[in-house]
Formats: sequence, structure tokens, C-alpha cells
Amino acid sequence: MLALMSNKKLVFVTIFLLCAGCIHEGTSPPSPSPRPSLQTKSDIGSTLISGQQVRVNTQVNPVRLIPTKALSFVDELHGYGLAASNDELTFLQTSDGGVSWQAKSKVTNQIGPTLLSFLDTQIGWMFTGETGTRKSELRLTSDEGQTWEVIAQDLPGLEGSRGTPYFRFFDRQKGLLAVRTDKDLQLIRTQDGGLTWGLSNRIPFPSKEDGVFTFLSSTEGWFVGPSKKDKETMLLYHMTDGETWEEAGKWPSPGAPQAISFSDAQNGFLLIKKNNSGVQGQSWQWLQTRDGGKTWSQNEFPGTFQPLESKLQVSFPTSTSGWLWDARDLWGTADGGLNWHLLTH
Repeated sequence: MLALMSNKKLVFVTIFLLCAGCIHEGTSPPSPSPRPSLQTKSDIGSTLISGQQVRVNTQVNPVRLIPTKALSFVDELHGYGLAASNDELTFLQTSDGGVSWQAKSKVTNQIGPTLLSFLDTQIGWMFTGETGTRKSELRLTSDEGQTWEVIAQDLPGLEGSRGTPYFRFFDRQKGLLAVRTDKDLQLIRTQDGGLTWGLSNRIPFPSKEDGVFTFLSSTEGWFVGPSKKDKETMLLYHMTDGETWEEAGKWPSPGAPQAISFSDAQNGFLLIKKNNSGVQGQSWQWLQTRDGGKTWSQNEFPGTFQPLESKLQVSFPTSTSGWLWDARDLWGTADGGLNWHLLTH
């Protein structure tokens, strides 16, 4: 009889434990689901539309800023630029030759022209115009563009200017603004890092036809334009004293000069828009000199090269590395302009 009672007790305990487990399972909160991982490149979800499951791509492509407003490279890798949106400028920096750009700071209430000149990876100048008063303004940075200080305003000699001025600092003290008017060239120079500026005499252009010019110092520069007597001849002029142009070379003209740059006294680069009478589209030619302009080698640009010619600018900080840009695109070369690659895909 004792054994029978023990068996009944064992059965009762077993039933009690089973029931307790059922109650616990019904009242326990559900386990938290794993936290979804953050997708940095895209966010792919799904939704139900008319009873069918449709995948929805909610990826948001970030706006890629392109420095086509102004550009200044100090070597083959490090460069600085400005991108414009309405009256706001975004200052950009690259350390891979212009393939990618990072925003560093913003400048508001500015209008064109807007120009940059950097000496190295820390020190640079920004020339702008103020929106409200339309007065010129010069800013200086010593921390790679993170902060800017206004060091000069209302620069002289800018009245009646047309086109984009040439702007460059050649060392920590000497800088130049070369401003073109309808009749001549006005050189505005500084010798104290941009605090004060002085005017040169008005310098007549050697050709009344449109040409292009560049400077290697505050007194040495080059001008290329068609001959007054023969429009089929291109003339090169050299200035060494900051006052007068001297003829330095000539060659048969394939078209109109668009942009010019000298990396040093020997190595120069020139972009020509060729005359294509009766031919649709545009073609371009690249000229390079290694002897200061005495002789030039010629290379054709690919047919896919179609820039906004009215805004073309070119810069070569070295004899091999250079950049060419307009208000829309940026191209780079590592072999003196023999081959170019579009950086703004």
C-alpha cells in the first residue's frame, strides 16, 4: 500500500511540473530580435503592393561636390578647390590628385570671380567678391582651409575688368592679380603677403585679338595670340620686366588659343581650339614646349573632349602633372598632357 501511495505522489508531482512549464511559456515575453546592421552604401527594403512583394531601393546618393569654381594644386597629389551653390562656396581638398574631394569649410555671401592660390598644404589665399557691396575681398588660411581671415578689401585696379583674372602667389610675400580690360592689361601686385596692393602702368596687349596669358612671377609672363597681319600665324610674347611684351616665337595657327600654363621657365602648355570650317563638332590640339616657347610639339585631343570653352583654365604645378577644367568638368594628366582622364564622372 505504501508503494501505491508513492507512485500516486510521483504522478501528481510530474503533472504539476508540466503545468507550471506551460504557464511559464505562455507568460514569458518574446526574445528580442537581433538589431539590424547599418547599411552605409544602400538601404534595401520590401513592401506589399496589390498582394505582391516588391523590393524597394531606398538608397540616397550623396551630392558629389566638384571644384570647378576655382582650383589650385601644389603638387601631383594635393590640391584645393571651390564649388559654388547660389551665393555659398564650399572649400574642398584632395590628396589623391583630384579623384576624390572632401569638404573643409564654407564661405557665404560671395560672388565671382572666385580664385585660389596655395603655396603648400597649409598656406593659401582666396580672392572673392562680396555679394552685398560687390567689393573685392582677399582671405588667408594657414591651416589648410579650415579657417579663413580677411586680410584685404577693395583691391585697386579692378574697374572695367573682363574675363577671369589671373591670380597667384609665388612665395609667402609676392602675389599677382593680372586683370584684363578691353584695351590693355593691369597688373596688381603685393609684396607683403596680400595686405597692400600696388598698380602697374597699363600694359597694351601685343594683339587686339583675344589671346591667353599666364605668369611665372610677378614680372615674368607669356601671351599667345594671332598675328595682327596674318590671322593664320600664332605669335608668342614673353615679358620679363613686368612692363613690356617681346616677341618670342611664331608658328602656323591651327585655331584660337584657349588656355595656357607654364610650370617653369622652360616647360609650357597650350590648348588650341582648331578651326573646323564645314565640319560638325569641335576639335582640339595640345601644344607643349620644353625650351621656353622656342619650339612646340603638337598632340591631338580625343574627339570626346567637349568642354565649355568659355570657362577653360589649365594649371601645371610640375612639368608632368596638370589639370584642365571648365565650369562643369575636371580633367587630369600625369604625362604633360599626352593623355588626359576625366575626374568628374
